[in-house]
Amino acid sequence: MTEIKNIIFDWDNTLFPFKEKYWELAHRQLFSEQLGPFTDQELNHFMEEYHEFDELLWPQVHQRQMTIEELREERLRLTLEYFDLEIDEIYLRAFFKNFLNRLFELIEPDEQLIQNLKNLSKKYQLALLSNSGRVEQREKLRRSNVEELFPVYISGETGYLKPDARAFTNLLNKENFKASETLMVGDLLEHDIKPAKDLGLQTAYIGAEKGTIADYEFETIQELFNSL
Repeated sequence: MTEIKNIIFDWDNTLFPFKEKYWELAHRQLFSEQLGPFTDQELNHFMEEYHEFDELLWPQVHQRQMTIEELREERLRLTLEYFDLEIDEIYLRAFFKNFLNRLFELIEPDEQLIQNLKNLSKKYQLALLSNSGRVEQREKLRRSNVEELFPVYISGETGYLKPDARAFTNLLNKENFKASETLMVGDLLEHDIKPAKDLGLQTAYIGAEKGTIADYEFETIQELFNSL
């Protein structure tokens, strides 16, 4: 990696195993307790449909046709309708708060991640750029013991949601990062990699896809750490 002085990290599913670990486990626990009992097969089927509705709705959020808060209620409403389960509006409105509380309870600091970031900070200027609500993301960072390791830019605080170029330029300007000397690290090609690349940043994709538009590709974040 040439002339890298600064590194911007995405948080969820890049540094933090949000979807594959905490999001999944917290949902499974709550659905089992509140909507069950389920057999393992029934719960897997319920989660599969929930995932599908989640993926179906996210483009509307990125196009600003729906808020994140609306998505959270709608994906559950659609899943309950699919399985012909009773829809209680009070339950729908309260579910995400209950989910967040459960997720927060599950989070444990990743000491290896913390050490990797501390080591990187000796060589590079670091920053975090994340799409999320302010309260939930700050709490996830706090419970992960990483909030003090880098400047944090959250869409719920800045008003700029990736892939909007302003999400990136706002950070670059405030941190005095030169685009050509900055590496953007993320797991979403359309929201992390492409807009950063368009602005002249170097890019590192974290995930299973190969032959992407990113300058560098790594299957795991640890592989990236090992290369720096």
